[in-house]
Amino acid sequence: MNAVEFIKIAVEDLHRGFQSEVAPLTPEQIVYRPNKEANTIAFLLWHFSQSEDNFVHRQVQHQAPLWEQEQWHQRLGLQPGDSGATLNAEQIGAFSPVKEELLAYNQRVLEAARAAISSLNDSDLDRLPNPERPQMPLGRGVANLILGHGFWHLGEIRFLKGLQGMPFGR
Repeated sequence: MNAVEFIKIAVEDLHRGFQSEVAPLTPEQIVYRPNKEANTIAFLLWHFSQSEDNFVHRQVQHQAPLWEQEQWHQRLGLQPGDSGATLNAEQIGAFSPVKEELLAYNQRVLEAARAAISSLNDSDLDRLPNPERPQMPLGRGVANLILGHGFWHLGEIRFLKGLQGMPFGR
């Protein structure tokens, strides 16, 4: 197995985890917050999906993300410029998307990531997509911004489910 094949498997596993954890939840469960400063499951899934979308499209494919191309902000009730880094606690608490739309966005991002990753070879992982950030070759970006970031947020979703008395993985 080479590095690109490993990345493909890891990205698939990550998305399978998000989909299986979130799909059975009720609208109330995806917006549960243990306190007014906490993130929700809906926010965490959206934030990760949008981060992956931005990375895949801007850094790998050099184009606008699906968030802009397909107007996902309208479908999820946000503004075009909204990102996980720009919403405050009040906005996170007010974010209450239709779960099926949120899962559909995550699925579209996976499809785009599959295509982008499939276009790479191992030597592409050393490429610098942004010369102003020499510490972040493409492979490191994938490791940090997709895989590490994604599994971290998947863990948070599982924790929030646990706080609500639900086991993860179902």
